[in-house]
Amino acid sequence: LGWLKENGSTGKQLSIILDNCGGQNKNNFVLRLALWLVERKFFKKVEMIFYVRGHTKNACDRLFNQLKLQYHRSQVFTMGQMVQLLNSSLNVSFKEARSEDFADYGALLDKFYKKFPAGTIQRNHIFWVDDSNPTRIYTKISDEADVEVLNLQTGQYRDRVQSLQNYNLALIPAPGLKDIKQVELYTKFRKFVPFEFRDEICPRPSQQVIDNIKKARSEKARARNVRRRRSSS
Repeated sequence: LGWLKENGSTGKQLSIILDNCGGQNKNNFVLRLALWLVERKFFKKVEMIFYVRGHTKNACDRLFNQLKLQYHRSQVFTMGQMVQLLNSSLNVSFKEARSEDFADYGALLDKFYKKFPAGTIQRNHIFWVDDSNPTRIYTKISDEADVEVLNLQTGQYRDRVQSLQNYNLALIPAPGLKDIKQVELYTKFRKFVPFEFRDEICPRPSQQVIDNIKKARSEKARARNVRRRRSSS
């Protein structure tokens, strides 16, 4: 979203506090970003601190509730309406993520860093990287616990810094809607949407998409009939 700038200066420290959800936050993808942010010299130190399970309420939860107050009392049909509504809150600035904001960081991280050894992610709650050795990540269970050091550098690059700087992040193509969902939105749900929003939310699919669904349904029906005949014979 344009938060990282190539301006020749390095920030001092970035501290990120996250909840303990492995699917969203506590995983190889998110944690290895700390290595990249330090090695690319965006920050001298990046730390990620995870709340202990059962103690995950923080300011973010309260701000989400602030957003919901107005949202739950409103009729919202389009993304544009939602952006406008959520930005009406005095305490929250809402930024819409668009398809061009999603780059393939997974391929980048796999190229330059190993994945964490099994078990090292879930048992620990504090992770940090500093510029004294930006390919190593330090981790521990709590403030009082012993520190574990993990070297996640992969590959032997003669000019690693240059390789990182010259790496071109590819955009992830927007997946779009499956053909069947496009047809169902148009045939089943369009009539329930206010007239002025129908073409934006439930547009008519292309003729090729409609023909593809007709063909797929016809083939499925023929297969069912074959199975019935075989079972009755």
